Amino acid sequence: MTADEPRPRIERIADGRIAVRLAPREREILAALAGELARETAGDVAPDSGPDDPGLARLAPDAVPGDAEASAAFRELTGADLDAERQGRFAVLAETIDAVYLDELHASAWLGAVNDLRLVRGTRLGVTEETGRRPLDESDPSAGETLVFLWLGWLEEQLVEALAARLPNAGDPDDPDDPDDPVE
Repeated sequence: MTADEPRPRIERIADGRIAVRLAPREREILAALAGELARETAGDVAPDSGPDDPGLARLAPDAVPGDAEASAAFRELTGADLDAERQGRFAVLAETIDAVYLDELHASAWLGAVNDLRLVRGTRLGVTEETGRRPLDESDPSAGETLVFLWLGWLEEQLVEALAARLPNAGDPDDPDDPDDPVE
């Protein structure tokens, strides 16, 4: 982190816990977005984009590209378990939304929930690799949704970095525990 970069809002601290320094309004927004998607994926409310919502379809991509029958069979075998895991992640986020610290399991659930939010919102918005690289056009009707998508990406990045902070430094020549270092 340089002097120009703001302090991360989500980061691992010295005792191993993951500190969450989101503003109350950010927590409200995240909880509302996750709650809405939890209801949509559970079928409790109709998605914004209609019954063939590409955003929700993005959460269950084809297992075998080009083979609709095999993909449908895979969804039938795994769909209920994946849906239950997703609902569990949303439940953990809802239960811990006001937490100041998260453990690894809770942070992993947050990461999964935020990732699902980004996938759905990004698909619905039609984001490309260029999204976020140029200044946001405030006159664009989807500017607010795009800003939310970018914010979710920023949160996701911080969650990944916080969780990865416990991983060994692969490729670090000074790391004696790196399994990829050649034996001398």
